[in-house]
Amino acid sequence: MIAWLAGIIFLLAIDRILKQWAIAELYNKKITIIKKIFSLELFKNENIAFSIYLPETIILAVIIAVIILLIFILIWRLIKFSKQFTLIEAGLLLVIIGAVSNLSDRLQFGFVVDYFNLTYWPVFNLADVMISAGVLILGWMLWQNKIKTV
Repeated sequence: MIAWLAGIIFLLAIDRILKQWAIAELYNKKITIIKKIFSLELFKNENIAFSIYLPETIILAVIIAVIILLIFILIWRLIKFSKQFTLIEAGLLLVIIGAVSNLSDRLQFGFVVDYFNLTYWPVFNLADVMISAGVLILGWMLWQNKIKTV
């Protein structure tokens, strides 16, 4: 459990550092890592996932509601299942931490700081990777029928 928590907190710290670095160093600049495939550049994402537009007040309300719901589910699972920290709790925590990081961007800057640019894919950040990984873990566990609810 401590290893999972430390790893997820480490990812959060790296994401926050990369976002601050992107704002300071990548403004009107692009760093090519693999020509025509992967670069680092600042993208101010004012929309939600995959750049889907919604009004800011709706975005904030939905994000906050989802984070609160996921926190309650995480706490409920930890209480109900004897404080066991499984892959399911790790998946929930990844989604929560990634969403909190992106929410803090919205509150601080008015947009989410994205910095990884893969050609033919929307620009994203490490918090987006954490959210996606958490959802994949939860989906896999659900598909494997390993999520206990009662």
